[in-house]
Amino acid sequence: MNWLAIVLIVFVAFSWRMTLALCRAARLGDEMAARLADERRAAQQREEDRP
Repeated sequence: MNWLAIVLIVFVAFSWRMTLALCRAARLGDEMAARLADERRAAQQREEDRP
């Protein structure tokens, strides 16, 4: 097989892997931000309910 074809296949595989990793990291970041927002909202509700 041609070296150029091997390099191209490796490059495409690496790029695809990095794209998936970035998408996963972004999704996890969004979930963490939503969780923190929920916790802040719950803490604010508890603070407002105190006498």
